[in-house]
Amino acid sequence: MLMSVKTRQQYLRYLGYYKGAIDGKVGPLTKEAYKKLQNDYFFNKKDKDGKYGKWTDILLYDAYWTKMLTKNFDLKTELRCGCKGKYCTGYPVKFNHNMLIYLQDFRDEYGPTEVESFCRCKKHNNSLKGSSKTSLHMDARAADVYADKACSTEAKRKQTIDKYITKVKAHYAYCNGYGRTKNKTTKPKAPNMDKSIHIDVNK
Repeated sequence: MLMSVKTRQQYLRYLGYYKGAIDGKVGPLTKEAYKKLQNDYFFNKKDKDGKYGKWTDILLYDAYWTKMLTKNFDLKTELRCGCKGKYCTGYPVKFNHNMLIYLQDFRDEYGPTEVESFCRCKKHNNSLKGSSKTSLHMDARAADVYADKACSTEAKRKQTIDKYITKVKAHYAYCNGYGRTKNKTTKPKAPNMDKSIHIDVNK
């Protein structure tokens, strides 16, 4: 179900795209805001049509909640799908709030953080070597991250993973050779992770 027009207007105003009344009416200013949002974020011209449908609804939701729940992450460059418009709009799924909160928590604790992968469309996920066909990246419930303070050595990665998994909504965290769930330790083979760690959350 798409967001109501009033909710769209509220989100668009918060993001700086809309300055009209929150009246639930799709007038010229609301349509203009849709178009501006699409132009700023969508990759492909066909998606920048000024019409409000499923994909614009997901984009607006993601843009709003990214700004609400994080202060250090860029929706355009860090959090959108890595296919870069090859398979999707860049925003195939509504972001999980807990994952956004935990990403910001990670950044607050460990400093500058590189998000190497966050949300993925199914086709992009399946094109990646070693990626699970049921990866939580496809639900925006997972992120592969790197921060020097947290990941630069094996000891730091293990310590970071052990600490992360104590979070209430944490589901699984791992790096190449070491992983943790709430109840057990694992030894995943993930050489493609290099020095990064994977963190994810429950629904």
